[in-house]
Amino acid sequence: MENRDSDYKIVSVTSKRQITIPKKYFDAMRIGEQVKCYMDGRRLVIEPAHADEFWDFSTDVLRELVAEGYSGEDLLREFDSRKTKVTRALEQMAKEARDDLAAGRGRPVEDVFRELLDDDEL
Repeated sequence: MENRDSDYKIVSVTSKRQITIPKKYFDAMRIGEQVKCYMDGRRLVIEPAHADEFWDFSTDVLRELVAEGYSGEDLLREFDSRKTKVTRALEQMAKEARDDLAAGRGRPVEDVFRELLDDDEL
């Protein structure tokens, strides 16, 4: 495999599939509490993520609307409508999670993500 940068590190992967980001990279990239992780061909890419980016579904909503044939003013109107619906749905999910936690009905995070991903990749 070709390395584009001669300054690379080999990192260990634990039995729980966890890695430690070298401090030099962590600091240089100004990584906070979360990272975005995705595949680019056969490469695993890890990038800094900001909380507001994680919850911003604008690109997803726009792709869906364009695929449905919206354009011009109709696109803008429908985008505003759906973005509001997504925001309300996320707020409701957060409220339900807080209520469940307060009532002792919480579930392990692995179960929640397994359900969301609809597979056993965790």
